[in-house]
Amino acid sequence: MVEYSDAFLDAKPTVAYDLFSARCKDRVTLSEFTGMLTAAKQMYGKAMPLKSFDAQVSGDLARVTYTYDVPPASNVSCMPDSGL
Repeated sequence: MVEYSDAFLDAKPTVAYDLFSARCKDRVTLSEFTGMLTAAKQMYGKAMPLKSFDAQVSGDLARVTYTYDVPPASNVSCMPDSGL
């Protein structure tokens, strides 16, 4: 999860996108995702340590919640399915 978070906030879209599940890749293109990461990089500047992390796994689905010290950075709608 830290790898995804760091790639997201450091604007490394290919690295972060490669961690997405097929379901998430169906919801957002790499091009759209690149725009989101560019905006995050401008807003937050660089990767930040996670403040909290929680994963709820049920079969092949997972809901992951993590927070930073900067609350708006915590609002991510699609998460990678690796590393749980």
